[in-house]
Amino acid sequence: SSYYFSTMSSSTSSSNHTLDEPFYNNHFENLPHAACVSLFHRNGRVGCGTWDRNVMTGRLLLWDYVIDKNANNGLENGGRMLESDRDVAPYVAVMEELDYTAENVALLLSYSSSFVAGNQYGKAETGGPLRGILVLTSNQPVNTSSENAENGGNVVPSPEPLTPQGDETPMASLTVGSSYEWNAPNNGDGLTMTDMYGLPTAYVYDNSTAQYLKIVATEQANTLASVNDSNAAIYPSVVSEFNYYMGPGNNGDEILTSKSCLEWKNNDGKWSPKCLPLGGNSVWAVAGSPISGVPGGEENENNKRPTILLATSIDSTSMFHEISPGANTAASNILALLLAAELIGSSIQDDVLDGFYGRIAFAFFQGESYGFIGSRLFLKDVVQGFACEGGDEGVASVYKRREDETTTRACLNPLRADLSFQNLGGIRGMIAADQVGNLGGEKSFYVQGGKNSVANGDGSFEGFLAEVMLELSSGENQNDGNNNDDGGYSAQASSVAANDEDNIYPLPPTPLSSLVQLSGGATGGVVLTGYNDAFVAKSLYHSHLDSTKHGMQSIDKDAIAAAATILARTAVAGAYQDENEGVDAATAAAYALELLPNPATSSSEPFETLFTCLFEDGNCDAFLKYASVERANDAKRTGVDLGLGDALGSPPSYYTSIYNQNSGQACVVASGIWYGAMSEANSTEEEIKMYGKSESDTFLLRASLLETSIFGFLNNFLGRGTISDQEGGDGSTDAKLASCDSSSDCISVSYCSSEASEPTCAGGSCVCGSRSHYHPALDEAITPVANKFPGYFKVDGNDEGISAMFTEPFWSSDVGVRVYRDAGKKPGIMASSLGAVFCLACVCAVYRLKKKLVKEKVY
Repeated sequence: SSYYFSTMSSSTSSSNHTLDEPFYNNHFENLPHAACVSLFHRNGRVGCGTWDRNVMTGRLLLWDYVIDKNANNGLENGGRMLESDRDVAPYVAVMEELDYTAENVALLLSYSSSFVAGNQYGKAETGGPLRGILVLTSNQPVNTSSENAENGGNVVPSPEPLTPQGDETPMASLTVGSSYEWNAPNNGDGLTMTDMYGLPTAYVYDNSTAQYLKIVATEQANTLASVNDSNAAIYPSVVSEFNYYMGPGNNGDEILTSKSCLEWKNNDGKWSPKCLPLGGNSVWAVAGSPISGVPGGEENENNKRPTILLATSIDSTSMFHEISPGANTAASNILALLLAAELIGSSIQDDVLDGFYGRIAFAFFQGESYGFIGSRLFLKDVVQGFACEGGDEGVASVYKRREDETTTRACLNPLRADLSFQNLGGIRGMIAADQVGNLGGEKSFYVQGGKNSVANGDGSFEGFLAEVMLELSSGENQNDGNNNDDGGYSAQASSVAANDEDNIYPLPPTPLSSLVQLSGGATGGVVLTGYNDAFVAKSLYHSHLDSTKHGMQSIDKDAIAAAATILARTAVAGAYQDENEGVDAATAAAYALELLPNPATSSSEPFETLFTCLFEDGNCDAFLKYASVERANDAKRTGVDLGLGDALGSPPSYYTSIYNQNSGQACVVASGIWYGAMSEANSTEEEIKMYGKSESDTFLLRASLLETSIFGFLNNFLGRGTISDQEGGDGSTDAKLASCDSSSDCISVSYCSSEASEPTCAGGSCVCGSRSHYHPALDEAITPVANKFPGYFKVDGNDEGISAMFTEPFWSSDVGVRVYRDAGKKPGIMASSLGAVFCLACVCAVYRLKKKLVKEKVY
């Protein structure tokens, strides 16, 4: 994503990219763009790509020229291809991003299917004359409001279906209320879930280049229209060449799926997977005293407390994965939850939090856009229980530290680099956040779920959480004279009703769906959203335009701060509720206000720092600082420096990415060999040396820059609850914190009052206790193969057949788009003829010269 955004930042420059000017050929030889990518899933594939390994080439034509429609299309002479033209010269459709919709793509494909591709640019063995699509960035401001649409303006539809992660998608079985049309106000057209294999598509994000290509495509289409011949020889033509092999096609009648792609074998029978799963790492942490990393601990009553889980997604997507800015669908939710952690960590001491009946935990789930990947695996492990081969106590995650009782335990198979989640108490309820940065110009949040999120109709605790949110927004609690002015933002009950057919209350596509489904409807919660019964019309849901750059997305900073305040106070009230649910919502809300009297604000330093990193520059100094500290911590702990993880980009892009040892997959290193998992049941001593044979054996994990930064921020925000007063301080927590580059610099720190809160380094400051943990975000049906190098996966033998199972195929190493002038065959023939004549003349001249030299006896 970095090359896209670095180029986009200069898209409004005065540079004019054109093939008519010298020195610009290199720009067009490897056209700067972002691609529409192919993905496999459980039942097939979605996305774009060329037919197998074929290079697909065609001359640029404005898309209006190559569809069948009755109305005049605005081209000169109203020209279109003639229906009688059966053999048509290959072409590439050029369209602006506002026109790139499922309906228009279907029109292009339908029209192309009526013709046979000519051989002007080489033999086209498969497909019609449509050889690809170039989508151009718009050279006009984008207005996404529904009012503008009614007045004839341009509206950008969401590429997600009307039922996001619901019906007509591979994720339908995972969503509560899968038929509900949350995305209706955004005209969701489902392009992201459309199989466009054989139709490579690229997004040209540079304004100057886009304008030039549109002019060329229009001129070439108009010229063809003027002669009324779609095969007219227009030379020199500007053509585009797509080299976008994204995995093999179907094998005859056999549909290629994620399973067959992961199990692919070459002709010689050698296992050679053609794809990798989507995924990464979720990050979770607890407020209050750190949780033990050693499974069991029944003697620790703190481990048995029920969990109140604050949760959100940290990924987004779009038609062009490298451009998934997710301002409203990812960044706003991450910021709100991190601010809620900061508010609790800076305001409430650990001993107070530990005294609650419930424990507050935070979870940032990765891969939620592709079937709730992160939340389902985490909650499956926590709610349904995790079984580790060889015993749930696992092994020391760093073998040389095995004698240290505080060393985190890990599991070899299925691989889990951190088993701390086993010490979480049962989840009592979830408080999720979704799209809290764009409220449609209003100041109202909405509470989804509540007592309606559980199947038994009781939902007393879930209903309690909903009542608390509403109580916190009451006039009395909003302005209580105690600095508790939330800027007029309030929460109200959603108007979503139960489905008439099954009486199920639909839930937004959030981690709450995972909890409800995996608990069999026994446990639910609430979702704080920026929308009521459907997404806000201006939300650009999962669009490549969901960005604060150039005013594309309207983000309300104060709304995010208000959401953080509501989330934090609701979590405190939920943890305060007793075992018998004897505390009413008004009392619990009042108590939460007493502990958290000051709301989060958009002018605070943490807000401004995080806003810059999450919305504007994902490679910001703060993220690099926090990630560098965690890198140093891991290097000193394991003895291996893996470097920094995948960058977030500038501006950020929140696509979840592939899952391998370089991008989030945890590995076990035994006797110097890396494995995706290890199992004594599937090996002999002669084949591999099992874990524990060498002092250097360890578990390794290279999380992304975003995941690592969240990990560090949570440690920093939540690690201040046991800091004791020191002489010489100015009263502020920051003044008391020692600086550090890694946790080894914090050994001599004496201000951590609790023995359980061993000093650790987070973001350059020594705080008390590490509370953050990673958990794999991998489809529940996919598991790393034991005793194989990382990157080999299989479908789990206990697969229930309901997960989406998305994978991304391996790309060709030289993928790209090229634009060039094609002068036709005549210049080549003429050049060859002139060359032949010149060569013959040279031979004759040499022959005559030789004869003369011989005659003069000088040769």
